[in-house]
Amino acid sequence: MNKMKLPKNMDTKKIIFLIIVSFFLKSCFRFEGEKIEINYKNKTIKVLSNDYVIESVLMKNNQTKYYFLKLKDTLRGDNMINFKIKPISYNLIVDSLDYYCSKNREMKPQGLWIKIRKRGFSASKKGDDFEEIQYFNSSILFCNSSLIDTIVANNPYK
Repeated sequence: MNKMKLPKNMDTKKIIFLIIVSFFLKSCFRFEGEKIEINYKNKTIKVLSNDYVIESVLMKNNQTKYYFLKLKDTLRGDNMINFKIKPISYNLIVDSLDYYCSKNREMKPQGLWIKIRKRGFSASKKGDDFEEIQYFNSSILFCNSSLIDTIVANNPYK
């Protein structure tokens, strides 16, 4: 018994159709992230929505961490972090920011990673809302800068 084979152009049409459908579906689920304000002069990071809190802040160069702050209780937290003051509801795991800033010109690449979570959100809750935790990154650090910058979350954190 002969098997009927589809012509190659029929396979190509199916692939093109699937690509078009995937682009359409992706546009239906557009991610619109929260915004944070980074005030380099005052050494603060602030989530512009009161519905979100800062979960963690990490500053590092390659594999060396110079500042790492992590939320103690995921149901609590603040929407603003001041690097001059140790926040009570956070664990300050590494604090070598002054050393890092003194060596800043020698150290490349550098990075700032911030993770925020919806206030009161716990990972044990069931739900389809993937925007409960969001992620930011920047290559600009606090050292010797007087900028105020606003950045938008890169993507939801899964």
